[in-house]
Order: sequence, then C-alpha cells, then structure tokens
Amino acid sequence: MTEKQSDESVLFPEVVVNGITIKPWSFGVLFDISSSLEAILDKAESSGLAKKIEDAGGFLSYTILARLFTVASPHVLKVMSVTLSKSEEEIKALDMSVGIQIATVIYNQNKATITNSLKNVFGPPTTEKEKVVKERKTGGQK
Repeated sequence: MTEKQSDESVLFPEVVVNGITIKPWSFGVLFDISSSLEAILDKAESSGLAKKIEDAGGFLSYTILARLFTVASPHVLKVMSVTLSKSEEEIKALDMSVGIQIATVIYNQNKATITNSLKNVFGPPTTEKEKVVKERKTGGQK
C-alpha cells in the first residue's frame, strides 16, 4: 500500500540549512511537540496572530514570524529542538538569520498540520447531529 504524502512533504521533503537537515514531522514527533504546538496556537489565537496567518492563506511573513517568537518563544524553541533533534542551547546559539530560515522551513514543511489546527480553532463548531448528517450525506467519507 502506498502512503499518501502531504503536499508539504512532497514540496519540502528534506531541507539542509547551514548544514542542519530539517525533515517534515513524523507522526511520533507530533506526540513530542503536541503540548508546545497547542501552546503556540493558543498564544497565536489570543494575540490575533492566528487570524492574520489564516487571512494570509497560511503565509508566514517575517513580521508574523517575529511576533510569534515574541508571544510563544519557549514553545517555538521546544518545537525547533524536537524537530531538529538538537538541544535548546544549540538552537539558541544559531545565527539569527539561520534560526529564522530554519523556523520558516519547519513551518512550510508542516503547514498542513498547523493550518488544519488553525481551521479547527476558527471553524464553526460541529455538533454531534451535524456530524451524523454529514456522515449520511458522504457515506462516512471525509
């Protein structure tokens, strides 16, 4: 059985920045970063950044990225550390431009996972009745 890859993993399968290999998140990495990712999304939502990212179609401008570092830096640091399999001290020691470039690559590689989380934040709530109606209409297909 062939595993379907996300658009991001096809477009950004593995990137090397300044000698550091960056790979898209595996399913296991999501377990390791889930609490940090949730905290980033919560802080992005409460600061209005999540809406700006959604309005920009998922595009992460330098300004938005800088604000994200400002409101959620310890969580972004954790995500980068786990993603790169490097210590937080090694991440902190990166040159500013290299760190920002790496953060951008991580986001682009995993944009579907992140933006789907944002859609869940801003999408209309789905009641059990709506779920049943949708399942009947689609025959259980998503």
